[in-house]
Formats: sequence, C-alpha cells, structure tokens
Amino acid sequence: MSHSRTAGLLQDPYSVIKRPVLTEKTHRGLPTAQETGKEQRSRYTFEVHVKSTKAQIRKAVEAAFGVKVYAISTMIIKPKQRTFRSMKGSNQGTTRWKKRAIVRLAQGSKQIELI
Repeated sequence: MSHSRTAGLLQDPYSVIKRPVLTEKTHRGLPTAQETGKEQRSRYTFEVHVKSTKAQIRKAVEAAFGVKVYAISTMIIKPKQRTFRSMKGSNQGTTRWKKRAIVRLAQGSKQIELI
C-alpha cells in the first residue's frame, strides 16, 4: 500500500483503531471504580493500523471516544511462523504484522467504556 493511499485511508478514526486489546496485562492499566482520576491507571491498549502514526492515533481516539489524550506509546509486533495442517499435508506461513498503541488519558478526562 503506497504512502499516499494510506494517508487518505487513515483520515477516518475507525480505520485507524481496529479493536481494543483486553488481556490480563492490559486490564491492570484500566481505571477501577475506587481509583477514578488516577493518571497511572488510565491506560487503554488498542490494536491500530500498521502504518498509522502517533498523531493519527491521538486524533482517532479523541474523535471516537471524546476524551483528551496525554501520551501514546506504540509497539510493532513482528509476524510469527505458523504451521497449518490439512488433508494434503502441512504448509508453513506467517501471521500478519500488528501494531499496538498504549494510550494514556489526561488527568481530568472521562473514562472510555470498553466492556
């Protein structure tokens, strides 16, 4: 996908954010009922488009959820080797490239309802 094509594609916030990542580790960063307003606990993890930048992720989260973003950390997850078995034998392939964004919200911002 060319750079100019992805620039136009990533203007929509829902094409930048693919889905929230809800695991045990990311669940520890979510705010709880007792600790609302704590900055270190207001972290949300999203799987985002591989070619999206931090500025595009910030705009997409602010537009989609109506919150104020304080900081964003991103990580790129490399593809892994997988073996697929079928009636004809086994084939080797790889998973896709993935990108995750850990979004920290500003101090006075509201919470994002994921569940």
